[in-house]
Amino acid sequence: MRNTTKILLLVAIVLTTGIAGAQNLDLNKVPKLEYLKTAKKMASDFFDRLKDKKHETNADFIIDHLGSAWDESKRISERNDYLNKFQLIIIKPPQGVYGDLDGYDLIEQGFLTGSDRYFRHTYMAYFEGNYLIFEFRFYVDGNEKVTLDYIGWSEKNPFEYMSTSDMLLPKYD
Repeated sequence: MRNTTKILLLVAIVLTTGIAGAQNLDLNKVPKLEYLKTAKKMASDFFDRLKDKKHETNADFIIDHLGSAWDESKRISERNDYLNKFQLIIIKPPQGVYGDLDGYDLIEQGFLTGSDRYFRHTYMAYFEGNYLIFEFRFYVDGNEKVTLDYIGWSEKNPFEYMSTSDMLLPKYD
């Protein structure tokens, strides 16, 4: 019984020390304005290249950010996949669904509570035949460099897309 008491006391001390040393949630943290400006510029450049049909450059941009730890075969495969998707997007109606990009709007900005280094921008992109919702997620590394951490797009109804649980995270202006 004596050893059990010592073990329980030791566990209690370890847990108490761990809790006392833990970082508190800082609800005032939001992404810095300079991070947001950099992210918006990255998205703007992406849409400019999409409009100008510079698909290889956009595919390289994505792979350079997302695929830095991938082996070469995965980098090539993923680059080709993005390139094919962009080429499908620009097929004009009636053969295709979307066609030329003719504008976009930032429709949502979100972040993770307590973090100023991971955030999301959601855009509505307007094409001659339809629209797509583009979601960009950004990570700020220890050197304060903003990098693209995720990009995806959806053809869902915007009201349906924006009401999903992950899109209802805290917002900032």
